[in-house]
Amino acid sequence: MTGAAPDMPTILLVDDEAEILVAFEDLLDGDYRVLTTTSPARALDMLAAEPDVAVIVSDQRMPEMPGHVFLARAREISSAETLLLTGYADIEAVISAVNEGRIGGYAHKPWEPEALRSMIAQAAERTRLRRQLAFEQQLFTALIERSPDLIGVIDMQGRVVRGDPEVAYQPGRAQDEAAIASGRVGDEELREIGADGQPRYRRVRRFPLEIEGATYLLKVISDESEQRLLQLRLQQSEKLQALGTLAGGIAHDFNNLLTAVHGNLELAAARAQDARLQRYIESATEAARRGTNLTKRLLSFTRQGEMTVETANPNGILLGMRELILRTTELDEVAFDLAPDVWSVHTDPEQLELAILNLAINARDAMPRGGGVAITTSNVTVTRGDPDLRAGDYVTIALADEGDGMTPEVAARVFEPFFTTKERGRGTGLGLPMVNAMAVNAGGRVTLETGAGQGTTVTIWLPRSDAEPASRQEAVAPEGIRVLRVLLAEDDPDVRAISEEYLRQLGHQVMSVRDGGEALDRVAAGEPFDLVMTDFAMPGLSGAEIAEAVLHRRPGTPVLIVTGFADVAALPAHVGTLRKPFTRNELETALCAALEQAHP
Repeated sequence: MTGAAPDMPTILLVDDEAEILVAFEDLLDGDYRVLTTTSPARALDMLAAEPDVAVIVSDQRMPEMPGHVFLARAREISSAETLLLTGYADIEAVISAVNEGRIGGYAHKPWEPEALRSMIAQAAERTRLRRQLAFEQQLFTALIERSPDLIGVIDMQGRVVRGDPEVAYQPGRAQDEAAIASGRVGDEELREIGADGQPRYRRVRRFPLEIEGATYLLKVISDESEQRLLQLRLQQSEKLQALGTLAGGIAHDFNNLLTAVHGNLELAAARAQDARLQRYIESATEAARRGTNLTKRLLSFTRQGEMTVETANPNGILLGMRELILRTTELDEVAFDLAPDVWSVHTDPEQLELAILNLAINARDAMPRGGGVAITTSNVTVTRGDPDLRAGDYVTIALADEGDGMTPEVAARVFEPFFTTKERGRGTGLGLPMVNAMAVNAGGRVTLETGAGQGTTVTIWLPRSDAEPASRQEAVAPEGIRVLRVLLAEDDPDVRAISEEYLRQLGHQVMSVRDGGEALDRVAAGEPFDLVMTDFAMPGLSGAEIAEAVLHRRPGTPVLIVTGFADVAALPAHVGTLRKPFTRNELETALCAALEQAHP
């Protein structure tokens, strides 16, 4: 074997005469990698170990095996070109072997050097081209068979000459012809509605080809539905995250305003004698209550919301809401079909009630000509999870209406914050997003089944809980508590004024300060007080920092933190909490709870 560069063609020479092999090596040296052997049997073993052999040159007359027989066997294990060296006496056998396709050509002994070199060079080039073509054919076939895309080559008449026949039946024949005529690469995105009513996204790429004077089109159709749905989920998640950040940022100031509005309306209502004035106050109070609910909906998109997950019985919650749903929606009929053995779930009962009420109101609005609503519960085991719902046990709460339903385009957007089809002033676009956020925060999801003219079914999925449901007791108005000296820290003057008035009406003495620094100065000065009531978010020191300082300097002193957005879990365990906006009765209840926490 001669040394050669790696990209040189490999030639296998087989002749029982060693002198002939030496002469051949001298003839081909420098242009080829040359392998030699005097044994046809040994040559077959070499071929099995050397798949890159490009040309096999064999003598015809060999005692171990005739050349044409050896080359026929060699072709069974190698795609190399085969050449036979022979004398005139063997010419008939050689011509027969050529005609039968067992060998590619032959040369007479003694050979003419340049003619033989040319014959071997042409044979090596045929092998290279044939193997390159075979590789490209196998590659194209593998792409067609294994690619998730539809791939095909179309001629000028729209016939598929290679690849998946289905590409010819896909929409876009006019675009195919335009791409062929222009010679430009095309890239088109198609949005279609599948048989299940869900949108499908496909990308069609067109590559014009010129082959031997004829024009063809390579067409690749990719189903990008899953990718687009993942992108939409990501966009939705980013929107909710941005909304949560916005909500957290404005909630404190907004709830301060609502606290002042609620408080002043409550104080005015207590003194108003005129019936007409009372109605005005009641209308304003109702508007302020809607503002409070709107803030709660905004906060439900973020962990800053008041999400208290506990074990609850969904049937009990639904049955307890029956009268509220009927009174609020004025629906003709609400049918309850509740599974008797329904599992307990992990959820925030208050937010679940609000979600159900939202769905009932949506159902009413979807039936302008009237109709019924059915609410059902059932136990479901998910064996194969997906990105939106892990495998496990769930309880489904489904609310179905008999309304007009939604088109696929509308259904695809209903969970987007602020998207609404209701007329201006009737919808905020936060109902379904809030329901979805509640379910997701509890570890579940919300699904939608709808169609134009087919009504709508919204299903809430909540994870099963093996714990016993927590008992839900009605709030009891606290009995009178002793007169307290309260240190009040609040930076907003309107909220501070309302808080002071509420405390005085409850019979307590108030010392007011505008920030945490002033509050700690009073504590350090040793001024007498029985309880500290502080806002959570203030310039300088936060309510949590004030609570820790009070606990360190005056152990056992009750602290009540008033907050419009803070996560309760982030507050010190020994303090009481009160959510803004609040009423006088809610303040009184919170004061009692703070006293009990400090002195259980």
